Amino acid sequence: MNWPGHRFALALLLSVLGVWLAAMLVVMRHAALSAEATGTMLVVFEPGTSKDQAFATIVQAGAKPIRETAFGFVWVVTGDQTGLAGKLKTAGALGSYRELPINPTLAGCIAIVDAKAADTFGL
Repeated sequence: MNWPGHRFALALLLSVLGVWLAAMLVVMRHAALSAEATGTMLVVFEPGTSKDQAFATIVQAGAKPIRETAFGFVWVVTGDQTGLAGKLKTAGALGSYRELPINPTLAGCIAIVDAKAADTFGL
C-alpha cells in the first residue's frame, strides 16, 4: 500500500519537533545563569543521575540543597558564595537557572503553588 499522506504527516511532525528542539536549545543556553551567580537556583544534571550523586555534587560545590523537583535530575539549591553557579557546573551540573515561580510537582490535575507564586499572584 502507498500512503503518501502519512509520509507527509510524519515528515511534518519530525520537522516541527526538530525546529522546536533547536529553538529550545538556544533559549536554554541564553537562560542559563552566569558562572558568578548566587542565590536560589535550579540546577540541572544529566537525566538518569542518581539522587545520591546529585546531592553529593551539590554539597561538594558548596551549595545547600533545598529540594528535589518532580524530575530527579533537577534540584533547587541556594548559596550566597560568589561563583556558585560556576562551581556547580565544574562539579558536574549541566547548568543553573533561576527558580521557577511554581513547583513543577503535580497533584492530580493541579500544580502546587509555592510561596513565591502566591505572593506574585496574590494567593
